[in-house]
Amino acid sequence: MLRTRIAAAGKENRQKWSNRICDELAHWISRLNDVRVIATYAALETEVDLAPLHSSLQDNYQFAYPLVVGKTLQFHLVPDPAELRTGAYGIPEPDPRIHPPAGPGELNLCLCPGLGFTLAGVRLGRGKAYYDSVLPFFPATTFRIGIAFKLQVEDTLPREAHDILMSHLGTEEGIRPTRATSS
Repeated sequence: MLRTRIAAAGKENRQKWSNRICDELAHWISRLNDVRVIATYAALETEVDLAPLHSSLQDNYQFAYPLVVGKTLQFHLVPDPAELRTGAYGIPEPDPRIHPPAGPGELNLCLCPGLGFTLAGVRLGRGKAYYDSVLPFFPATTFRIGIAFKLQVEDTLPREAHDILMSHLGTEEGIRPTRATSS
């Protein structure tokens, strides 16, 4: 149902909303003092495209992209997203031979894609648990921002014991703390 709703929104709307989300994120991030390294991702067709964010903030922040290694993710610093190569599942990812690793403790902010999110911070992934495998290793101070279009925000979603809640939710309506953070 969520996949159908996202696809039905159309490519033009998704790009317009992605640009708005990137503007909101750039403004929000620029007001934070302790953020230097941002974990981001290369978007699949129906995900929020964060490439404009990297372009607008690359002079002041470093960006780390995920690389699928076995059943988990490793992040690597990538100065230019054009350097990403097609990797697992056809997703652009860093080349570990040229992009240095960035451990979870080095990442100050993690932009997490997902199929759906709730205002309570629950994230519904794509079922492979890659983000679930790495999020527990991030320091508690790391911002975990669920990135989604407003139409992906649900009242409730299933949650398993290993699921890590998002601290914030970023949509075209802005960046807001989740109930997991505000409680």
